[in-house]
Amino acid sequence: MRPFEYIKPSTVDEATSFLSQNAEDSLIMGGGTAAVVLLHLGVVRPRYVVDLGGIGALRETTMKGSLHLGALTSIRSLERDPAIAADYNLLSEAASQVANIRVRNAASVGGAVAYGEPQTDTPVALTALDATVEIAGASGARQIPIADFYRGPYETALEQGELVVGINVPKPAANSVGCHMKFTIGSPENKPVANASALIALDPSSGKIIAARVVMGAVGGTPVVAASAAGLVGETPNDDLFADIAAQAANETDPIEDLRGPVWYKRRIAKVLVERALKCALQKSQG
Repeated sequence: MRPFEYIKPSTVDEATSFLSQNAEDSLIMGGGTAAVVLLHLGVVRPRYVVDLGGIGALRETTMKGSLHLGALTSIRSLERDPAIAADYNLLSEAASQVANIRVRNAASVGGAVAYGEPQTDTPVALTALDATVEIAGASGARQIPIADFYRGPYETALEQGELVVGINVPKPAANSVGCHMKFTIGSPENKPVANASALIALDPSSGKIIAARVVMGAVGGTPVVAASAAGLVGETPNDDLFADIAAQAANETDPIEDLRGPVWYKRRIAKVLVERALKCALQKSQG
């Protein structure tokens, strides 16, 4: 590991001011679960490591109509917070499936989003929940829908010197239920072959689906928002409908062949996961 200078700002302004002059030579560290590995392997050799851990404001979580997550909110807290589990069960469920407890205690939601890794869980659920990413830089602050935040594998809308400082998640519509599914080879701690988040809302009088969203991960360079989920709206949920929509959704993916399997296999897994996630969501809605 090449020596570097350790920088630990205490405010967002201090961090963005430093990065405005040194972004090209800096590695930004949130929870450190990815940054430390990159440093250890020599994948990156920064002059500065900017540790955001000293910025207390980035640890704040509030629920006032919508859910605000500071960028340093741990993945473990998403899993364990009873208020999040009650109103944002899809997010809590996805967080519980990330790696292992050690990683979840250290990893931050902002880091998971900013890293742009295709094979992860929380960004998929956040996309299904239509979250917004809060960004800060020396030139000011801005927000961007998370579905527009990702540009490709490990590539995001962040400009040089900008930071993810928070995530805003709107409260799901009444009678909404969600489910997150993933499939790994070997240990559950391994990167997924594919994962899927499904969110549906049912009309309590007719039982028909009035809103639906399906997002798949690890089967494209970015989270794949399934346009075919629109075919669920107005329909009475049933196994044949879910199987048909899942098949359509799988065809929207763009996986690569790698050590986790060939393209056809990953699409097959995506189909199964979407179908299961939809059935799971329906079962939850029925108590």
